Amino acid sequence: MSSKILMPALSPTMTEGVINQWLVKIGDTVKAGDIIAEIETDKATMEVETVDEGKITHLLDDIANKPIPVNSVIAIIDGDDSEKIDNQNNKTKNFQENKETSVSEDLNKEANEIFTPKIYNNNKNQKSDNRLKASPLVKKIAKEKNLDLSKFIGTGPNGRIIKRDIDSNNIILKNENTNIEGEVTIPSTMRQVIAKRTLEAKQQIPHFYLTVESNVDKLINLRKKINEDNLIKVSFNDLIVKAISLAMKKNPNANVYWQNEKIYRLKDIDVSVAVAIDEGLITPIIKNADSKGLNIISNEIRELAKLAKTNSLTPDQYTGGSITVSNLGMFGISEFAAIISPPQASILAVGKIIKKPIVFENEVVVGNTLKSTLSADHRVLDGAVAGKLLKDFNDIIEDPFEIWMKSSDMEVI
Repeated sequence: MSSKILMPALSPTMTEGVINQWLVKIGDTVKAGDIIAEIETDKATMEVETVDEGKITHLLDDIANKPIPVNSVIAIIDGDDSEKIDNQNNKTKNFQENKETSVSEDLNKEANEIFTPKIYNNNKNQKSDNRLKASPLVKKIAKEKNLDLSKFIGTGPNGRIIKRDIDSNNIILKNENTNIEGEVTIPSTMRQVIAKRTLEAKQQIPHFYLTVESNVDKLINLRKKINEDNLIKVSFNDLIVKAISLAMKKNPNANVYWQNEKIYRLKDIDVSVAVAIDEGLITPIIKNADSKGLNIISNEIRELAKLAKTNSLTPDQYTGGSITVSNLGMFGISEFAAIISPPQASILAVGKIIKKPIVFENEVVVGNTLKSTLSADHRVLDGAVAGKLLKDFNDIIEDPFEIWMKSSDMEVI
């Protein structure tokens, strides 16, 4: 009896995936737990395991760069000649045919209408040949995207044009009217999903913004004292994550989100931390941050950031969360407002610490200040609720004894 392997749903938000590569071939024998493919989702690259054993008889081909809907057939174990993935996977084809013009197709169409492409390649030793050499996959993609393969230089064996040569990462396009040169790149799956979701979030979520300016002299002193003898060097971002988790604990009405016309109240306080990677932005989660010490939080942020930069996060490490912290202070940004990441109802945007004159006990003195902006979803958070959350956060970082006291892994200072 045959067994079908489907495109898995690797996270609650995943609707489609791209097969980066097959790790098996037709004729291979597999057993339960064997890894058969690498799948690129909107957040990370994941491995797909088989739950059955037998011989691989069918594999979905021509899958490069094609989003495949969740639950579509991608492989068959112990199938017979009458079974074909193409026939049983019609929804994949329909999905592609009926889908509105993708970002990459728009770019190619625009380029063909407005620009004259010039393809640059460092392969100086390629021999000219009147016969066009290209892989079947490349020819299929070229036909779908209306690409002129004669303009491309192949880097495969004997000058053969292969997939990487048409990925458009190194295409320089020249505008005939203005003589302005520019680079057009085909966005990755992750970048396309980020573009889609941030647009939806900005259009569908009624954002409002609250900003507070905090005196962080005591926070700076606390960090300095902790790091004098601490084996782990705690960062300001670690302190911010702990502070906002404590503020959320004081404000359970802020630990909510809106989805499908319902309000969901969360029990745990999980803080997402924005991490920049080459493909975009991902937000791994520090779970139960309010009950964890600074050393644990600092270690987890570092480890999750490493996993994020190698696309190794598992769905449970980036799905959900109560609130996100986005810190651009290290880039010299003094203040900004961030876009909420659904289904969360808020995000805290933190700027750089600025030394400037402040009034303290009726005297002008030099102090260190920090601006933080809370973006809130007005469908579920009112101004008073969001304002109270931000005020408590401000009080905690201005007088951070609570941060240290609620961190059981801190030494006496």
